[in-house]
Amino acid sequence: MRMNRQASPAKHYRPWLTVMLAFVLTFSSFAGIANADEVVTSISFDDAPYPAILYVDDDTIALHVNATIQGATSVKDVTADSTWTSSNNSVVKVSGGVLTGLTNGSATITATYKGYKTTLPVTVQYLYDTVTLNDGSTDLPATAAVKLGATLKYELTASKSGQADEDVTDDATWSSLNTAVATVKDGEITLLGAGETTITAKYKGRSDSIKLTVSSPFKSISIPTEDDLLELNTGDDPVTLDASAERTDGGSIPVADTATWVSSNTSVVTVSKGVVTPVGSGLATITASYLGASGSVSVVVRPSYEALTLTPKEDLHLTLQDEPVTITAEALKGSAPAEDVTESATWNSSNVYVATVKNGVISPKGVGTTVIKASYKGLTKQINVTVYPTVTSVKVAKDTLDAFLNDTVTLPSVSAASISGETVDVTNLASWTSSDTDVLDKVDGKWTAKKLGTATLTGTVQSKTVTIAVKVNEKPLLLTPDQAYASIVIGKEAKLPTITVTYENGNEEDVTGLVTWKSSSSNLIVKAPNMRGLLASSVTLTATYLGKSTSIRVTIEEEITKVFVDATSFTLNPGRTKTMKVTGIYKSGKSVSLGTKMNWTVNPETLASVKGATVKALVEGTGKLTGSYQGKSVEVSLTVIPKLKKLTPSTKTLTLAAEGKDSVQISAEYDNGKITDVTKTAAWTSGNAKVATVDDGVITAVAKGSTTIRATYNGKSVSIRVLVK
Repeated sequence: MRMNRQASPAKHYRPWLTVMLAFVLTFSSFAGIANADEVVTSISFDDAPYPAILYVDDDTIALHVNATIQGATSVKDVTADSTWTSSNNSVVKVSGGVLTGLTNGSATITATYKGYKTTLPVTVQYLYDTVTLNDGSTDLPATAAVKLGATLKYELTASKSGQADEDVTDDATWSSLNTAVATVKDGEITLLGAGETTITAKYKGRSDSIKLTVSSPFKSISIPTEDDLLELNTGDDPVTLDASAERTDGGSIPVADTATWVSSNTSVVTVSKGVVTPVGSGLATITASYLGASGSVSVVVRPSYEALTLTPKEDLHLTLQDEPVTITAEALKGSAPAEDVTESATWNSSNVYVATVKNGVISPKGVGTTVIKASYKGLTKQINVTVYPTVTSVKVAKDTLDAFLNDTVTLPSVSAASISGETVDVTNLASWTSSDTDVLDKVDGKWTAKKLGTATLTGTVQSKTVTIAVKVNEKPLLLTPDQAYASIVIGKEAKLPTITVTYENGNEEDVTGLVTWKSSSSNLIVKAPNMRGLLASSVTLTATYLGKSTSIRVTIEEEITKVFVDATSFTLNPGRTKTMKVTGIYKSGKSVSLGTKMNWTVNPETLASVKGATVKALVEGTGKLTGSYQGKSVEVSLTVIPKLKKLTPSTKTLTLAAEGKDSVQISAEYDNGKITDVTKTAAWTSGNAKVATVDDGVITAVAKGSTTIRATYNGKSVSIRVLVK
């Protein structure tokens, strides 16, 4: 029952709310229909002037348009919604109902709104008949010639028939066609340079102008100096120059105080009213200009001294605890004694947080780097200053060094731990001493190896020390292994190759026990004096000593049981080559080509050279080539003979009686010029043994006829024609 009593009021008001909502919606719909059905019956200008007259470059006329709406009791302003046009836009311009007169003439202005139009005739006139330039009393001509320096003041007068003339100078718009020649403001002309310009004054659409031709009243400016050159030194007192301007009509006037002075290089000299002050060494040109004329003079400023030196000249490395350091500045010139200019020089620190400088005294202030610069009479010298923090310990990158006789030694870097725990590079701060200056000493600021031996260098940084053991060696030229190729049986050890160093002085030394070995693969284990192969592979073994390196190709493979060569002897001419074919037989029975892997020796060494599997004959002679691989070796006999050029018989034709005999000799000519009798060693043949036979050059006639006897030697042959009668 309580719920029903609470619900009754809601039921009572809900019908009224529905009726009110319907009424509001209906009223809104009627209003929308009314706006949509607005009907314009006419439009017209509101209070438009008639006749409508505009003046060029004068006030505008603002028109307003009213629309009459059907059923409305008042008109509606539709100026902004209307479309505006001018029948002659060059005479009258219209925008949003605002009319502007542009030139003399007439036009009709039309406003259009929802199909209705209204028009207004407009006349545009000039407010004045003419405007005229004058100088205050006389009208100006069309052109005029004037001189720079002249004072020109023009006025503009506006005239209209039937009215008194009016001075419109201040209200006119003034302009200059060439502002580099002249400028104008309110009739006052400022002449700036020679040339031509046109001055124009405009007022209310009317204008007048005058063309000015501007020239200088002077021919030139003279600046008298000796030989047209002003010579100064840095630090000299200022010099005052005179300047005079020569008139075009004769005579001259002084202009030093009134001319405009300019220096082409203010870092060399500055100039003001003719007063020239040297600033730094170099060349410059001083120019004086006055009313379109100018003159110049060349200036050279030389240093008062040839050089400025600082002592010490090396960069400084200081700590925050160091006392101030004094730098001395000296100026030098020719053979004259050095002049101490420490007090008179200008000192500067690029970073005063790090260090300050005053009269050459440098005081460390903070950690960092700064540039200390001294300047004196155009000369400048500078040094770098580095300030380090307090350190607690120091260490050196390397405690041993190898050096070469007569070479300079580059010391390793030195680092330190600061009190803040940071690592600081203090290499340049370390001060070094040598335990043996005969072996290692400082020469011209550089540590130099002077003698074979060992010396200890001790470096000190803020009372903390480090040491380096330096060994001075002969300078190596190259490292040479006793074999270019090596073979190791899988799982077995072999001796490391023997390494010989050749020094620049020509001496040689076995350094096998001193070199550092490096294998390109873990398949080859190096443990001096031996090496051991683990798996079948090809490995590069590198030996390094005193900066020089050499490499040996190592093959890890099966055991070779036999090695043989395809030719156990051969003959070559000097300069000729032959490739040797060597075959190895593995324990498993497989064969392998070993030509390029063999280690060859030649006896005698001068007879030939061997590279890989190729032997090259060098000189005449005989000898042996011995090749080894895995302890197996082969020998090859080598004969080197000169190259045969040709064979020459003692006669080319021979006539014999039956059963007659005669001898023919054969000479061999070689490329070295040598000639040898090879009659006995040549191979002889007869073309027809029934006519003649031959034996070691002895030809015997057998029967009547003819034949050819041939001698062959070392690949060449020669023929003898034999006739038996």
